[in-house]
Parts: sequence; structure tokens; C-alpha cells
Amino acid sequence: MKIVKFLGGLGNQLFQYAFFCALQQRFRKIKADFSGFDAYELHNGYELERIFGVLLPQASPFEQKLFDQQDRRWVQRKLRRLFGTKDGYYEEPVLFRYDDTLLDDSRNRYYWGYWQHINYINPVEDQLRLELAFPAFADQRNMELSEKLSMMNAVSVHVRRGDYLNDPVLGGICDVGYYRRALAYMEQHIADSHFVFFSNDIPWCRETFSMQNAIFVDWNTGLQSFRDMQLMSFCKHHIIANSSFSWWGAWLNQYAGKIVVSPDRWVGMEGLDLSGIILPEFQQINLLNPGSKW
Repeated sequence: MKIVKFLGGLGNQLFQYAFFCALQQRFRKIKADFSGFDAYELHNGYELERIFGVLLPQASPFEQKLFDQQDRRWVQRKLRRLFGTKDGYYEEPVLFRYDDTLLDDSRNRYYWGYWQHINYINPVEDQLRLELAFPAFADQRNMELSEKLSMMNAVSVHVRRGDYLNDPVLGGICDVGYYRRALAYMEQHIADSHFVFFSNDIPWCRETFSMQNAIFVDWNTGLQSFRDMQLMSFCKHHIIANSSFSWWGAWLNQYAGKIVVSPDRWVGMEGLDLSGIILPEFQQINLLNPGSKW
């Protein structure tokens, strides 16, 4: 048996689901653990079923406890009795790293991580693009905007503030300088570009980026926040933040000529291989050298 823990916002859940599907291609018995959402106050809980109709087999409380780190002695005795000493808990050791052994490892495992790497997605890309179909818009503003986006060179701009402002790992990366250079790059390379801003602080965006060719989306909140990702996927091009939310908004866009601008750093940590999330085809803005053109 293999159990994948789900936790985090919609973007993180999509990475975890891709990893789940990649395992499911190789092994028969894969289950999901949603118990972390019971006391999780950030974001909107588990969303894949509500938005995409994704139904996953769930691990029972007993199966979850087999891998519960709160009682390691009990766990180890049970694991040795049921599976043997080589089975058990597996926590992603390094962020953004692809472990090519995981999809061939037949041992019983509980997987706790985010699995943010394109190599976990590539084997199940066709499945994901088929299953991750957003529900149709039911409100006038989103319907009207989606129609406009199809008729213009729309560039989504995701500005993550709020919970990122004081985050020691994720904050301070996509600053005003990053967005100004990214906007300039798009204006130079995309004729008649229109910028569509998505953010958890739209008033700040309006004040900071006062542009004639800009649309500021401020109405998709709460359980409807996923509609921003849906609208992002309708844009032809993207300026993303160091955020899995806008990463997936860009990935779900299938426009053949799309340009994705990203920061060249994702977290405030050195020595990480980021090639699996900051993809080679992205136009990267050099954050460490503000004097460089891009």
C-alpha cells in the first residue's frame, strides 16, 4: 500500500495529485490521506473534489496511524509486523528535487511532501489535462471576462502578497522591481498586450501598476478563488509569482506560443536545483542583478 498526504492550497494539491497519479500508473493500491485538513485553517481545505470532481480512495484512520510520527514506537512495531523493516514513512528530503527511484519503489510507503517537479507531471500529463477541467462559469463578470480574454493578447499577472509579505522563505522575491521588468519584457515581445492582474491585494496592485491596458480581477474570493486560476489559464501569456497557484494557471494554458515570465529564484534558500519548477522554457528575470536587462 502507498498513501499520499494532501495538504496546502490548490496549487500544492495539484502537485500532490500529479504525484499520486504517477504512482497510480505503476502500483495497484494507492490511497490519499486528507486528515491534515481537519485542523488546517489556511486556504479553502481540500478542493480537487469540489472543483474538478476528483474522487480518490482514502486511507482509513488505522492506515493513517501506521505512519503517524506522533507515536513512532507503536508505528515501528506495527510496520515490522505488517510490512518489514524497510517499509514506512517517507518525507520529501529536499524541496523541488526529483527522485527517480520513487516511481519504481514497490515498498509500502506514506509520502509527505509537495513533489513540485515537472518530471512527476510529465508521465500523467494527458490524464491531468483531461481531468482538470474547470466547471463552467455561472456569473456574469467571469463569463464576460473570459470572452474578452479569448479576443486579446492577454497576459496574466499574479501578485502574491498577504501571507507572503512576512514569510521568511517565500517573501521578498517577487518585488515591485520584478514585476516592472516582467511587464516591460511582455510589452516589448507581445504586440497590443493587455495585462490581467490577479492578487490577494488588488488595491495595492491598482495603486502600484496604474496602466491603461490593465484589468484588475477582485471578485473571486473564498471558495470561488479557484476561478482566478481558471481565468489565468485562458490568458495567452503569463507573469507568474513564486507560487504554485500561478504556476498551474500557466501550465493549464495550452496556447502553443505562450510566454511565461518567472523569477529566477523560488525561495529564499541557496543551493537548490529549481529546474523542475522554473522550467527551461520560462523567461527568467534575474533578481540578483537588477541592472541586467531581464
